[in-house]
Amino acid sequence: QDTGLFTINGSSHPNQGWDLVQVLIKQFKDMLHTDISHGELERAKTQLKSTLLMNLEYRSIVLEDIGRQVVASGTRKSPQELVAMIESVTPQQLKQVVERMLDSRPSVGAFGDLKSVPNYEEIEAAFGRPNGELTNRISHFLLRGARGTKGIIKS
Repeated sequence: QDTGLFTINGSSHPNQGWDLVQVLIKQFKDMLHTDISHGELERAKTQLKSTLLMNLEYRSIVLEDIGRQVVASGTRKSPQELVAMIESVTPQQLKQVVERMLDSRPSVGAFGDLKSVPNYEEIEAAFGRPNGELTNRISHFLLRGARGTKGIIKS
């Protein structure tokens, strides 16, 4: 069984945290209920392949990649194998991944000025709503980390 961690990253101006979270939730919900166009999928594949291949120009990233692959799977895939895997992704597979992700509670991490970031309970509730809307503007909960950093992590 696949126990991998799938992450979505976003960044925004501190005043736009609420809007960023809303857009991310709605994108997940939209992927579940609308078809992914061929053009959109091809753009995403091209961007992922470009990022992968450009990162392989840096020795430190290559070494980290080798270590991560060997620890996770016991082997290392060549860049050509990874590109072939990316090319083989279908819209149906993406929809299956989204369905699996939405079947579990979200894990949320945030870092920086969190005044406008919705609290975890509101994020979780929005994922459970058919339209994915955030409704309650009660914001953030904080954990103080090392050297005064602020962030949240909850699942």
